[in-house]
Amino acid sequence: MTTSVLRDPTAEIAALKRQRLNPPTDLDGKVVALMDIGKMRGDEFIDRLEQLFEERGIATKRYKKPTNTRTAPSEMIQQIVRETDVVVVALSDCGSCTSCSTHDLNDLDQLGIPGVSILTDEFREAFSGQCEKIGFDGASIFTPHPMQNKTTEELHEFADSVMEEILTKITHTNLN
Repeated sequence: MTTSVLRDPTAEIAALKRQRLNPPTDLDGKVVALMDIGKMRGDEFIDRLEQLFEERGIATKRYKKPTNTRTAPSEMIQQIVRETDVVVVALSDCGSCTSCSTHDLNDLDQLGIPGVSILTDEFREAFSGQCEKIGFDGASIFTPHPMQNKTTEELHEFADSVMEEILTKITHTNLN
């Protein structure tokens, strides 16, 4: 009888959880990357975030992933590293996009760009579990689920409601 050993090529187990980078003390002279993960209607949410940053005199640059079911292309990650100082990754509302956006947040953090991921409440445990598996103490903000069936006005209201928390998480005022 032959015995076969199967290995899971996707297993990720980190011995320790790495703390995220300390974000800047403030955003004066800094550029915030707004990474649209490519989910339907996420651009409307990010449109409002961009307006809110602009109203506060904070510079932003927008980036959009070609698909939410894969991590960001390395060229895009490198462009964000060259052009910005912190990142807001939005808007995850399913399992695969939560996993991929968590990896994107981790990759950027390891390259010197701290940030926060915005997800819907349904994926709180998925984000936490993914962070645990990759050994990263990532910052997150949660919005109601689902988001895709909301009106543009409702999406903007959700952006308004989390803006102060975003500012807190992407500056040194709060490292959680």
